[in-house]
Amino acid sequence: MVVLDLKLNNIYGFRDFEINFTYPKKIVNSILEGEHLEGRERFRYKKAVVLMGPNAAGKTSLGRALRNIIRFLNADGLQYLYSKDIVKMASADEASFCIDFVNYGNVLHRVSAEIYNGSSGGSFNFTYQTAEIEQMDSYEKCVEKLHNCPWPNGDTFFEYFNSEIGPIDFRFSYPEIESSLNLSETDPQVMLKTLRAVIGTLDPTLQDVSISKDLKNTFIIRRKDAEIIIQDGKLLNPELLSSGTREGIDVAAFLASMQVGTPGFYYCDEHFSYIQSDIERRIFGLMLDRVAPNGQLIFTTHNTDMLDLNLPKHSYMFLRKKLEEGEYRVSAISASDILKRNTDSVRRAVENDVFSSLPDDTLLDELEEGWHHE
Repeated sequence: MVVLDLKLNNIYGFRDFEINFTYPKKIVNSILEGEHLEGRERFRYKKAVVLMGPNAAGKTSLGRALRNIIRFLNADGLQYLYSKDIVKMASADEASFCIDFVNYGNVLHRVSAEIYNGSSGGSFNFTYQTAEIEQMDSYEKCVEKLHNCPWPNGDTFFEYFNSEIGPIDFRFSYPEIESSLNLSETDPQVMLKTLRAVIGTLDPTLQDVSISKDLKNTFIIRRKDAEIIIQDGKLLNPELLSSGTREGIDVAAFLASMQVGTPGFYYCDEHFSYIQSDIERRIFGLMLDRVAPNGQLIFTTHNTDMLDLNLPKHSYMFLRKKLEEGEYRVSAISASDILKRNTDSVRRAVENDVFSSLPDDTLLDELEEGWHHE
């Protein structure tokens, strides 16, 4: 799956928000190959996005919104559950979202929803549009061809919709998303190899990792006389591990899931707060290698060392929160929207706050001045 454009209004605090994951101009000698749909070289999209921004700018909330929307589109019989998740996203009585995406086949899909969150419960109205992606079409050209599709009433809706878009492969990962890891579709041997590599790098005393012969769906990590157990995706004794190693286990699960090679959508949110910068960059490189054709990776981070990677400028996107008309609003900007020359430095632009993405620390200045006067 590839997400091309997302609009949110009164969703998790986003108001009149839009983020676009396409780019208009072909990049020569790019480190990222295949940043277009297979067989449709003019239909360009950002295959990997490094998403940055200050705390509380909305990186995790954006992931939650995308996760709920994609789960809803992929519901297949669980529509009641996921429709409640959709309604819960609304931060006002009226809210809306619009998502453009491509799944299987050369078809552009657009789903728009209006959400009504009243005292008697929630409801929503949908519009579904599609357009065939021809050989020479760009995203912009396809948008002009979008046309409404019939929207059946009653219980047949999800059967119809799923038959149109097919199953969606996706994975979201951020520290508080789940109480357990999702290992249901991860090959045990791949997970074992990835666990050994990742947590063995983070903590050399944890290189002895094995699959339990006695317990089903269980991995055992040994350190001297201690055993750390992951059973059915749940870490049973996390207190034996450092914060970085605990996050490393989830990173390993995420990385192992990408090994399958399906054209999935991946959102990895700030899993490297306790992990060294050079290790984060190395693992991000491994993730890049595993993004399948017609797949996509969004990777959020605060690590400015990521700005030194040899990525196209359009791969760097920033969320910024600014006070407008008495309220804070979040907007998204791509580095390529401002930096047009090959010699422009993304790091230097960030350090000079060209993207207005750095936190406002003026209140700390006041605190510092107060101390000096005491």
